[in-house]
Amino acid sequence: MSALLTDLYQLTMLQAYLDEGLDGEAVFELFVRKLPPQRSFLVAAGLEQALEFLETLAFTPAEIDWLRSQGFAPHLLDHLRSLRFTGDVDAMPEAPASSATSRSCASPRRCRRRSWWKAGCSTSSTSRP
Repeated sequence: MSALLTDLYQLTMLQAYLDEGLDGEAVFELFVRKLPPQRSFLVAAGLEQALEFLETLAFTPAEIDWLRSQGFAPHLLDHLRSLRFTGDVDAMPEAPASSATSRSCASPRRCRRRSWWKAGCSTSSTSRP
């Protein structure tokens, strides 16, 4: 899967952060504020694919060349060449339905397949650039 599965805005913002010397730890969260009126549940799905993407996240030489052709700065391209996900992912276990009042994720379980993945109540990632 391509590391370019993002929009140019995200890469432009990364370049701006690097230009300002901001290269520390980053935290991202994905959550649902409100369910649609006709739905009283949420099903978590696609976690395995998301983890696979993070495990293999890397920019290929061809992708770096394409970004260079789009005018991105050499220091960003150098940064992207060595970018690898090194953080943690906290997520609900896949498949069970969770109602708005459910406590189904109150007792997290540890996924044995990946030592850095923990099942919990939120989906967030921490990555060091």
